[in-house]
Amino acid sequence: MGLVARWYGHDLADGTALDATTAGPGDTPFDTATAGAAHVDVSGLHPPRIRLDQQPSSPAQLVWSAATLGALQSYAVRAYLQMSAWPSAGAPLAQAYGSGNTALRWRIDITVAGLLRLRDASNNVIATATTALPAGEELRPEIVIDGTDALVTVHAGDDESEPLVSLSGSVGNGADAIRFGSPNAAPTWPALYFAAPAVADTAAPIGARSHAASGTWTTDAALTAAPRVRHHATAMWEADTGWDATPHAHYASADWAIEAALAIDTGISPLYVQAGGEWRPADVREMTGGAWRLS
Repeated sequence: MGLVARWYGHDLADGTALDATTAGPGDTPFDTATAGAAHVDVSGLHPPRIRLDQQPSSPAQLVWSAATLGALQSYAVRAYLQMSAWPSAGAPLAQAYGSGNTALRWRIDITVAGLLRLRDASNNVIATATTALPAGEELRPEIVIDGTDALVTVHAGDDESEPLVSLSGSVGNGADAIRFGSPNAAPTWPALYFAAPAVADTAAPIGARSHAASGTWTTDAALTAAPRVRHHATAMWEADTGWDATPHAHYASADWAIEAALAIDTGISPLYVQAGGEWRPADVREMTGGAWRLS
């Protein structure tokens, strides 16, 4: 699975307004962000997250479009979501569009009773949860699309056990835009937060976010060095040319060195003993007192 877009917001200050350039290290900036609607918030399970405020008489959305996602056929969407209370009418939470971000493919929304719904490309409700989701708690919706087959699950936070809700149905094929938030001017939301939104190019759940202390994984170029590398006490990975030598030998220091004695051709079976801190060939060998000794 490869993430084609994700937003974690590391190093962004609380209250920062989001636009199409606002992102943390390694993040994918949104291609479209409703002006004045989104701000960085340092609370929640995986801070920072995004507070998305309903705009008077206008949508409030964060959008990754074709410039970022390309054309998706089999894909997955994940976000952490928290709403202080459920809205006064059905409110869209996330949706996919195709045909250049113009044609709806699917949508999930929430009712005033906290029931999650899945809608198809015609915006018809095709599945409704029978169990209400808890307001005021951080939830993790996962949407997996394989062609026209959709599977929506919602877990509590980072929980990976049985989902609180599971919905499925047939939706529109192919997408080139993922939108978080509402394309509608109403209803007015309670406080709405999104954290760690991500899109993958494989039809499998993305899953809970890593708990790595930094929140990000970086590539260390030395890991691709040839020959293979060793782990050093500094926690860095460093190339060690000693591994490339023949024969190989273990040395007492932190380095790997060539032991010339190992290359000696004695004409006999190659047994070597430790004597005076060096490896030496043993012409005759016997075990005495738990150690190999020269006879």
